[in-house]
Amino acid sequence: MQRKPIRRLPQSLVNRIAAGEVIERPASVVKELVDNAIDAGAKQIIVEIEEGGRELIRIVDDGYGIPADELGLAFAPHATSKLESDEDLFRIQTLGFRGEALASIGSVSHTRILSRVRESDVAYEITNHGGELSDIQAAAGNVGTMIEVRHLFFNTPARRKFLKGTQTEFGHIVDMFTRLAISQPGIAFRLVHNRKTVREYPATSLIQRLLVAWPDEFREQRLSVDVRDVEITLRGIIGLPELANPTQKYQHLYVNGRPVRDKSITHAVREAYRGLIEPTRHPAAILLLDLPPGDVDVNVHPTKSEVRFRDAQRVHGLVLTSIRQVLLGNDLTPRAVPRINPPVTDTDRQTLREKLASFFRQSPSERVSSVLMSSRTEADSSGSPTSSDQSQTPHPMIPQVTTSVDECQMQSHPVQKHIQYTSDVSRKVTDVSPIEKLPNAIQLHNSYLVVESSEGMVIIDQHALHERIIYEDLLAKVTAGPLEGQRMLIPQTFRASVRQIDLLEQIQPLLRKLGIEAEPFGPETIAIHSFPSFLDKLDPVQFLQELLEKGEQELLDLNEEALVHEVLDMMACKAAIKAGDPLTPQEIQALIQKRDLVERSSNCPHGRPTTLKLSLSDLEKQFKRTGF
Repeated sequence: MQRKPIRRLPQSLVNRIAAGEVIERPASVVKELVDNAIDAGAKQIIVEIEEGGRELIRIVDDGYGIPADELGLAFAPHATSKLESDEDLFRIQTLGFRGEALASIGSVSHTRILSRVRESDVAYEITNHGGELSDIQAAAGNVGTMIEVRHLFFNTPARRKFLKGTQTEFGHIVDMFTRLAISQPGIAFRLVHNRKTVREYPATSLIQRLLVAWPDEFREQRLSVDVRDVEITLRGIIGLPELANPTQKYQHLYVNGRPVRDKSITHAVREAYRGLIEPTRHPAAILLLDLPPGDVDVNVHPTKSEVRFRDAQRVHGLVLTSIRQVLLGNDLTPRAVPRINPPVTDTDRQTLREKLASFFRQSPSERVSSVLMSSRTEADSSGSPTSSDQSQTPHPMIPQVTTSVDECQMQSHPVQKHIQYTSDVSRKVTDVSPIEKLPNAIQLHNSYLVVESSEGMVIIDQHALHERIIYEDLLAKVTAGPLEGQRMLIPQTFRASVRQIDLLEQIQPLLRKLGIEAEPFGPETIAIHSFPSFLDKLDPVQFLQELLEKGEQELLDLNEEALVHEVLDMMACKAAIKAGDPLTPQEIQALIQKRDLVERSSNCPHGRPTTLKLSLSDLEKQFKRTGF
């Protein structure tokens, strides 16, 4: 191939190349032009679309307008009113700043600008047909600016061919329009498609504007975030854990009013919800972060959708801590609204109504007696031990209720320390008689606890709740210092792959924190020398084998903090009581009372709910009545 000389590209070709970076689809045009309208101080912005943006995109605002003598520069590449010096690039306070959007749009469309400033009695217009500019002419127009973009990509057929269908492209415009409107509550927005208004957001309060990004059913399941330190402000709303979604559809992040994507902040949000949602789901959150312009670089991506923080760790920590504190300070127990399927007959409804009314009318002591009698009857009919027999042989995972802290601490099984009146974070429950404080609770199918509350009842998954209790206990112990390990007289060994042995060496510092001492014992063998003393019901070999197998599957490619949580999750899950384990009334009481002492007791460490609420009003709605 013959060498060709280096040449300067024509400006029209340069603009088209730039358009390929900035203008991806019609939604990109909407973003750039609405950004300019916001920067121009508009109080009302109207976006009109035809055929999904293929044929027309019109943006009308009531902002400052563009003087007639500057209209010619509007389409010039890198011409802008938003930067004056090199220093301005490092403290950007506007959404637009590069001065290339209009030049790029005009190079691949038929674009018309009509604008009028407040000092003028007449508007002026200019057109750009694929890079060819018209003369500036006087015209009729209101104060503000109207930009009309027709036949997008008319001169780049390859780009036009890759546009999707009308509804798909308009769907992207709707998403972009909403994202832009969310952080600007003081501006009224209207979106029109094929002459029909499809979105309209009047000027309103911040919270009401944020809620337009979520479906109506999310509105009552939110918590507010409003945190300020010396220089940074974090505001917004976050969803309760049950609103977590398989995608990040309901998660929006803004930095100084600009919609952005940032992996560090997304990670902080996920970490704040760790243990409250399933690992594969994403919390709903709309966060507005405001910080000094000099502390954030927005000039790192062609579409300005990414930023770089001067102190990323500080921002990450603020987001994580702020959301975590809000979550910890609120009751996260989801409501249980039952579905009756198949339909309940009138006879069944009346029978259940009478039983519930009778149960709630009983005094606490009467309920205890009825629960004990019911348990005894069921046990007798099935041939299993009666309740009195169970009370003599307590469940190995839950301590019997005692009238003093000392007696509770003297329970024989080490895991019983997980449910007692004094926890590892110096919280204490006043010593009381078990009968006087016994919750009005029953166990269903040896898996669920139904407990009366002041508003109705709560339904508890005994395994999930006990798992959370053990997890928090372990976490507190690990945070305070290494767990105490029980030295084995004879090491327990098992076969392992080369990769598992390598992984063991990598995570040995973590294992020592957990009271586990294990090391290679030959080319394909691992020996366990020590295991946590209060987890003696766990099989050390089985636990370590499963941990290393997870590592082999690359499920433990996490930082140290996340790795600690992952291992503690496993420990808590294996040590907790299981579904199907019968509990005595005293064990039920201990479990429920411990629930009130543990943070995040509404969810297990894997994010599943431990408790569901069922109010009397919910029951009455299901029975189609207004009261008992």
